[in-house]
Amino acid sequence: MKVFQYAAASVKGGLIDHVVTLVSGLAARGHAVTVALSPAPDIDVASRRCATAGAQVERLTVAGKSDLDGMLSLRKLVSGIDPDIAHLHLASPVEAIPALASVRLGGARRMVTTEHAPTHFPLARSWSHLSKRIAGRWLDAVIALSRSDAEFLREEFGVPDDRIRVIPNGVTPDPRLPDKSQARARLLAGHGSAFWIGFAGALEEKKGVLDLLEGAKRAGLPDAVLLLAGEGRLAGTLRSRATESPVPVALTGHLPDLSDVFAAVDVFVLPSHQEAMPLALLQAMAAGIPSIATRVGGIPEMIDDGVSGLLIAPKAPQQIAAALVRLASEPGLALSLGRGGCRVVQERYTADRMIDGVASLYSGIAGAALEAV
Repeated sequence: MKVFQYAAASVKGGLIDHVVTLVSGLAARGHAVTVALSPAPDIDVASRRCATAGAQVERLTVAGKSDLDGMLSLRKLVSGIDPDIAHLHLASPVEAIPALASVRLGGARRMVTTEHAPTHFPLARSWSHLSKRIAGRWLDAVIALSRSDAEFLREEFGVPDDRIRVIPNGVTPDPRLPDKSQARARLLAGHGSAFWIGFAGALEEKKGVLDLLEGAKRAGLPDAVLLLAGEGRLAGTLRSRATESPVPVALTGHLPDLSDVFAAVDVFVLPSHQEAMPLALLQAMAAGIPSIATRVGGIPEMIDDGVSGLLIAPKAPQQIAAALVRLASEPGLALSLGRGGCRVVQERYTADRMIDGVASLYSGIAGAALEAV
């Protein structure tokens, strides 16, 4: 099957990681995959990974409704490929309307989207709901990463039930983590703290990183260190506040491989205000790291509170503090939660399971189209 994938994201993150995993898996299963990725330098590594996996990679994007050159280039690319399935990965519900139109005008007969963050739509305007409903008529399926997102798409944008498919994110469990002491030395040389608190993701307000900094402070753990892996607009603020924090804070910047982080930390915290199906949390759970996360988006579908992790309210530093103290003082519970999280990922959230689900959806759409001829 000829499959076209499009992702406009210009920064590293969960969406691009998802696309690389999907493209690589589809190519490995024998599909002819072409992927269009942003020409931004941040996406160079992802582009190389897709090419190494056997996909044809094109570097172009549609910057918005005024980007006529981008729309014409995308239309021409799709027309030349003539894909059996065109799959667009959207970071917000209205950002890719011009891209959807370009792909449609390029002759794509069967179109699928994955809504990576439907509850986060900063571009919403009075016309955005209508635009989304109109664009929805072009789509054969809309993939939601969680049941929560599926419900939101139905209620907020009127996406019909028969077009929504819930296919959760997936990761590849890798039990071969580096040695803990060596990982800690690479990340924060010379620091002897015994209890490491970890976070990986965008350093943005919606990720709750300031809540985590305050929660770590309130926990009052004398032997703790806070490790923040990622980049974002709050990096400068975090560095400034870290100088006043009683808890040592290490900001690593973006790390292409989080294995050192998961080897080094004793607990992983994702205090997001809004999420879909966060890959970093799945990766931490797959590594057997006890996790604390907020009750937002699809996270409660991933974590059974007290069994495979601890759930807290968003924007609640005191709850973060209490959960940290609990895990630091109850190593047996921490071990149990880590094992429980790993088991959940192995049973429900593997990359193979995700790729197979998407490939099966493609086959069903293509088969239905043939029957209708």
